[in-house]
Amino acid sequence: MNVKNHYLTIHKFSELTNTTVDTLKHYDNIGLLKPAFIGDNHYRYYLPEQSLDLTRILFGKIAGFSLKEIRQFIHTDDKELSMAKYGDMVMKLQNNIDEIHAIQNTIGNLKYYYQFVHRYDDKIPFSFYLPEWFILTSKRIKLGKFCESSESDVANQFFLKGFTDEKWPHYLLQALFTEEQVSSHNLSEITYFIKIDHPEKHHKDEIKFIPNAEWIGMLFHSGGKQVTSCVDTYLDLLSKSSILIKGPLFIMDVVNCLITSRQEEYCTMIYAMKKDQIYETY
Repeated sequence: MNVKNHYLTIHKFSELTNTTVDTLKHYDNIGLLKPAFIGDNHYRYYLPEQSLDLTRILFGKIAGFSLKEIRQFIHTDDKELSMAKYGDMVMKLQNNIDEIHAIQNTIGNLKYYYQFVHRYDDKIPFSFYLPEWFILTSKRIKLGKFCESSESDVANQFFLKGFTDEKWPHYLLQALFTEEQVSSHNLSEITYFIKIDHPEKHHKDEIKFIPNAEWIGMLFHSGGKQVTSCVDTYLDLLSKSSILIKGPLFIMDVVNCLITSRQEEYCTMIYAMKKDQIYETY
């Protein structure tokens, strides 16, 4: 048999399928993809149509199947089993797509808020617009010396309970004081929250709707510490500027551990909804 006329060398097959020679040899050794022919010189040769098997392997790998699962899948003669596996692939791939979108959204949000650090000075009020969003809140937690999400197990409370396939750390953990706490200046406890993209996946009593509005923000280069002092300064400066706010007061670390693990580089932003505007109300 003239293998040159009917088969591809392993190097040519590797080149055409963008698969390394070492990978092809590994697939051969574990019985995942055997060469179509092995010559007297022990060289491996492949048929062009075997690239279809590589495609099926690739589908499985991208979907997160183990090589053992993929081997069972591509070697079965049970068409119903094959179709069931393809269905599993679609579901896993969709989860991967959702996960990638969550990462993209988080990075986009992070870039949006990070620009405030370069655009506005410390302890000077500025206004910005936010579209409507939804949040999931924790119970009130006693405020210690610092207001740091890293010192709290709130993230675990949120995400260990499932969180409907929306996984940490794609959502920035933030904090808030309620309107009643702000008006009474009772800042001994704080509530953590995360923004959610799919409120329909949660019980309506668990989520809060935040309408589109203009917000009044202020930056504090305090390394994520002394939140009560920052709130006092924020409210005092707004009062002196005759700026009125309403609703809860939100706190977030604009520069957080997604950018740096150096706490001294954290930049805290406090923001609240501007009063008397034509946007939707609570």
